[in-house]
Amino acid sequence: MGRISDLVSFIKRNVETVKNLVERYGVDDLINDYVLLNAVLHMLQTSIQALIDIGSIILSQYPYKPPSTYSEIPSLLSEVDALSSGEADVFRRMIGFRNVVVHQYSEVSQDLLRKILEHSLYTDMLRIALRLYEFSLSRGIDC
Repeated sequence: MGRISDLVSFIKRNVETVKNLVERYGVDDLINDYVLLNAVLHMLQTSIQALIDIGSIILSQYPYKPPSTYSEIPSLLSEVDALSSGEADVFRRMIGFRNVVVHQYSEVSQDLLRKILEHSLYTDMLRIALRLYEFSLSRGIDC
């Protein structure tokens, strides 16, 4: 089992845990409880970081100059056909969200977090992770 597989499993566990928390507590209680809110933000942030790591592993197999920023990774993955342009756009927005959480550029918008949780947008992380995993298997990367 390679590193990509381990990262996909990590993302899957976090997505399932966030889903279970939303079902158990509801979005309002999650957002209004300091501990639950920070647990959810941590799981989202670390899952997005795992996606970034998967993308970096894949791109290391191509003759590209290493990306200078994380936000370049989705575009490069699209260039090698690992992601569609739509998936790359979703991934790029995830990275922006992660940056806000990690660097505390501003407080995380409760409206944005509510939208992510109510519409299960966090499941996009697993969908993209699985797409990248399938791509890596088809290319013999990190198997």
